[in-house]
Amino acid sequence: MKTPLLLLGICASIAGTAQTITIDDTLSTGDAMTYFVLDSNATAYEDVTGEDVTWNYDNIAAYAIPPNDNNVIDGADSDFADEFPMARYSEAFENSVQTYFTNNDGASQVVVHGFVFQELSNDFVIKYDVDPLISYQFPMNFGDTYTDAIEGAAVVPLAGEIEIAGEATITADGTGILKLGGTDYANVIRVHTVEVSEGIILGTPAIITRESYVYYDIASFNMPIFVHATILAELGAGGDFGFTAVYGKDEITDYVGIEEETNTPVSLSIYPNPVAVPFATVSVSEGTSKLTILNSVGQVVQIINNPQTIEKIDISGLDRGVYFVQAVKGSSTKTEKFVVK
Repeated sequence: MKTPLLLLGICASIAGTAQTITIDDTLSTGDAMTYFVLDSNATAYEDVTGEDVTWNYDNIAAYAIPPNDNNVIDGADSDFADEFPMARYSEAFENSVQTYFTNNDGASQVVVHGFVFQELSNDFVIKYDVDPLISYQFPMNFGDTYTDAIEGAAVVPLAGEIEIAGEATITADGTGILKLGGTDYANVIRVHTVEVSEGIILGTPAIITRESYVYYDIASFNMPIFVHATILAELGAGGDFGFTAVYGKDEITDYVGIEEETNTPVSLSIYPNPVAVPFATVSVSEGTSKLTILNSVGQVVQIINNPQTIEKIDISGLDRGVYFVQAVKGSSTKTEKFVVK
């Protein structure tokens, strides 16, 4: 759980009515928002399209981990500036995908030059340096759809840099009400993007797919209010990599996997931190019912039921990066961040 994968670095807000997106709504340096990590198993409502529809996420749960900041910075100041010299901006989504883009005011377009994501301690650098992606062609109204070719290179594990080519289809597929954790957003437009690029790795086909459903509100927010996105890199002999990420701008205090019981305090600590050894020691309150290890986007990587008050956890199978350990006792939960070196 990390445009988003596709479009979080594209539009800032919806102007005029919830039926239209214009070039004036694009993001630029200094734009920012904090997003909470929500249940990655939530339905995408792919079939809920059209005018005056309702997307009901009132009962969606969150992961009890710190939220992620999404900041738009100058492309030249980004970690991968050398890989994207044509990009004016970088959307630096914490623990997620970095998207590199330029606003072309003259052509009323947002042009994406590529993106970077990390999985299993590997950087995946996807560059559209031959034919960039026109991620938005303005004005974009409800019902508008178009397909754009993409071509460039991908830097992936084992194979290094490979040539890729494909296309993306962008559709403003719905308007209506978004119900999100008890709040109704009544003037919303959703943009659905499917982006597929292919190449050859170690003699076998490689397919990189990004798909996102991004919800924008006319009222007052300068970034999407809700994102449901998936990325999958199918690298043949190199293996499959990817994740599903669900983000919302509103804090939700119903947490994934926590049942309603008596409210009982829970304590939690982890040592050492950062962890550079095969095992980490976790101390919890007596009566703790579950320990859950989550990665930086909220995906569960390990569960320990009915742990001891001092539990030795094998972290040898975890890649380097940021993780969270979550303790549950009754209806109480406590989460601590740790780093695997």
